[in-house]
Amino acid sequence: MSEFGQSPAPQNLQFEHAEPLPENAADPNAPRCVVCKTPIGPTYFHANGQAVCPLCAQRIQSGQQKPPAISLGRAALYGLGAAAVGTILYAAVAILLNLEIGIVAIAVGIMVGKAVRAGSKGMGGRPQQILAVLLTYFSITTSYIPIYLHQLSKNPHHLEEVRRKAAENGPATVRPAPPTTKVAAALLVLLLIAAAAPFMALASGVGALISLFIIFIGLQRAWKLTGRSDILLMGPYETAPAQ
Repeated sequence: MSEFGQSPAPQNLQFEHAEPLPENAADPNAPRCVVCKTPIGPTYFHANGQAVCPLCAQRIQSGQQKPPAISLGRAALYGLGAAAVGTILYAAVAILLNLEIGIVAIAVGIMVGKAVRAGSKGMGGRPQQILAVLLTYFSITTSYIPIYLHQLSKNPHHLEEVRRKAAENGPATVRPAPPTTKVAAALLVLLLIAAAAPFMALASGVGALISLFIIFIGLQRAWKLTGRSDILLMGPYETAPAQ
């Protein structure tokens, strides 16, 4: 739980309209915080023109501060964890259902964006946004690797052809490399191919263009969720004494 209670994160706040109070509220006419709905005490603040309690004002102000540099490392760890889960989710849907559902890319963007934000203690900024976008794209594109390997395993003739060509071209022209070097080089090549895959697939038709657009939406969600909040906070003001 946040030290400021269960109020929504600053980037999720809305001030366009006031929400109705519960029917069992002790005093429906008493001024209440537009965020947490608790009664306003002796002092209050204005956030985009709406009354908020000091606790929520402190949380909003914290969300608008620049995150400390040390928080970027923690945000990266949180984001990597979410990206790994996103890769598994995207690949599992494609392999088990034999479908590439673009909406999963949007879900990955939301997962990574929220994870990076949580790693930065609820703060956002340009470094967090860049990190979230890179991790989201990395998560989506690396999911193509297990999908490709699964499809390759279902086609043994193609797999044997790939091995045969590798055996013919490799030892005759290149000095054998240590096993660890071969594995690292193979992984690097797979990652580079996977990163370029959404653009390489554009030649296949409109479907690839739609998939790329959905990936863009996922990246946009990650970018938005990790940005600094832009809420005009004014105060404190004193509550008018009861007549």
